[in-house]
Amino acid sequence: MLNIELEYKKGILFLRLDGILNKNTSFILKDAIKKIVSKAGIKYLLINFEHLYKIDEYGISSIIDSYNKYLKNNGKLMVCGYNNEIKLNLERTKLKDYVLELNNELSAFSLINI
Repeated sequence: MLNIELEYKKGILFLRLDGILNKNTSFILKDAIKKIVSKAGIKYLLINFEHLYKIDEYGISSIIDSYNKYLKNNGKLMVCGYNNEIKLNLERTKLKDYVLELNNELSAFSLINI
């Protein structure tokens, strides 16, 4: 099960993930990003992994695919809030080449001058 909490603040869309992001749930994240980012013209997206318990290669691929489709040309993808297990899974992939890693959500405001 994957739940997504959305909040838009000062030009940044915050996606807070809760649960498991894997082969069975990755479509939920892809659909949410597609509906919101592509239609609303969001340029800055921060994904918070604080309450994510598990992620696999399908979950990571869904983030990379969404970045390439909707944010690559004029936006930024940021991530924060991951535990040690999630961090190890992320470091073994190409995701680190696509995202800006932040210590917390507040760091995004200093990174993005709005």
